[in-house]
Amino acid sequence: MYWRVRKVTPEQIARQYGIHAALFVSVLFNVILFTTRPAAPKVAPEIKVSYEQFARQVTQHLLDTSYISYADSTLALLRDELAPGVKKQLIAQEMLAKNEDDLRSTAKTLIEQHQVAAIKITECLPSDLDQNGMLPVEVRGIVAIHSAQESGPSDPVHFDFKFKIGGRAGPDGKPMLSSDGKTPVPCIVEFQDVSPKQG
Repeated sequence: MYWRVRKVTPEQIARQYGIHAALFVSVLFNVILFTTRPAAPKVAPEIKVSYEQFARQVTQHLLDTSYISYADSTLALLRDELAPGVKKQLIAQEMLAKNEDDLRSTAKTLIEQHQVAAIKITECLPSDLDQNGMLPVEVRGIVAIHSAQESGPSDPVHFDFKFKIGGRAGPDGKPMLSSDGKTPVPCIVEFQDVSPKQG
């Protein structure tokens, strides 16, 4: 009995096993990429807590239309808490006073109406640092407004704000540190209002 010897050409091998070789190389390449990728930047727990408290504070200031504290809250936003781009955005959206005259005018109206705002934060959700080293935080809750003239919304209003928080830079361009010398002074560098539309 004789066995027939077949001649196998490289073209036949490529056709028969080419897809397997390509799949193997692809899997190997992905495993190498996965094991050598840099670790995602981690934020220290105390900084995360500090930034979460800061997001709550900024939310309170943004929604504060109480005649007693409106001016102080707005000045805090204008002076320390917001990056210049965010200030411009909030002024354009009419969520922030344009200047001190506008602030005084609004404060006078709130005093005349004896308006107060009750703000309840129900969720404050920090995420992991993004690729730019900013900490995204989402703050949700309800605000209820009451005035002597009943000029505000009669029902509580739900809000949902998304912030990106970074360290505030000093006049020299270097990051500012809090009194402990370790924690960066926070600043809102991005803001998005994703509150549900009121029907």
